[in-house]
Amino acid sequence: MYHVKPYYESGGKVDFPNIMYAVRHYHEPSPSNVQGHDFSSLDPVSALEARQESILARLGQLQQTLTRLKAQYAVTTTTTVTAAPPQKQAASASFSVRQTSIAALKSPLASSSGIHDMVINADPNAPPLSLFVLFEMLKQRYSVLATSYVHSSVSDVNPRLTEMVVCGSQTARGNHQVALSLVWKKVENGPELMVSPAKQSVITGEVNIARYINRLISPGFDTTDIVKATTADEWLDMADLQLINGNSKQRNATTKSLNTKLKKSDWVVGDEFSLVDAVLFSALAQSDQISSAPENVQKWMKRCTALPVFASVMTLL
Repeated sequence: MYHVKPYYESGGKVDFPNIMYAVRHYHEPSPSNVQGHDFSSLDPVSALEARQESILARLGQLQQTLTRLKAQYAVTTTTTVTAAPPQKQAASASFSVRQTSIAALKSPLASSSGIHDMVINADPNAPPLSLFVLFEMLKQRYSVLATSYVHSSVSDVNPRLTEMVVCGSQTARGNHQVALSLVWKKVENGPELMVSPAKQSVITGEVNIARYINRLISPGFDTTDIVKATTADEWLDMADLQLINGNSKQRNATTKSLNTKLKKSDWVVGDEFSLVDAVLFSALAQSDQISSAPENVQKWMKRCTALPVFASVMTLL
């Protein structure tokens, strides 16, 4: 085999560069003290127990600090960890974890003590009508602060659009539960929703944004009736993939399916108006299917527009 010259001779002095940070060798024994406590005089078992007591004491201090900050900033936590000091004869630690209840997970507002911010970007050439309907429904459940803006990327925006999502400016921001900002601008793949820039990616598409807002309005939508929720998701996917983003053949097929569905019921899913009706109505309007819609769909649209939550939408049609 090839002969390789040793990097340094055995027993020789190695000169390390002095331009880098010095790091302790991983094979050296660990220090005999932790946080100023010297355990070198103790036997191995006692030293291990003493180290554990020191660590648990530090954990207790951290917990006290977190508890104080929680009370100071009124933060609701989802998990509580409690550390108990070990007995002298046997080192042990007990931890109790309180799991978040299912009810607290149903709505993003359930675990939030501050205002819930939402920013939606939408194209004025394709206004998301379902969001206007859901906005009216959102106001019935929460105190909402809503404002509209026009981005420099668009011009000649219908003045009515800037008035669709506006309310709550008469009172201070802190007195509201939800803050909704609607920005009219050029967007490539449909409306965009951003809730927390540090924790999420953009939610894209009118249907997906409608799903999010609907879970604020009806936190138990997914758990109360699984079959109904699954049927709703199926129709929402059809609205997105075949009506809004599909070709003419797919749009006609979906409209026919909707017409057949409405022969037996007044509403698409369940016995009352829901998120699905609002999204399908908007999808039909954006795909220019309203004027040519079959009889049952026409009757269904009249029932929709007769509802108070459609009052603002009617000003655009």
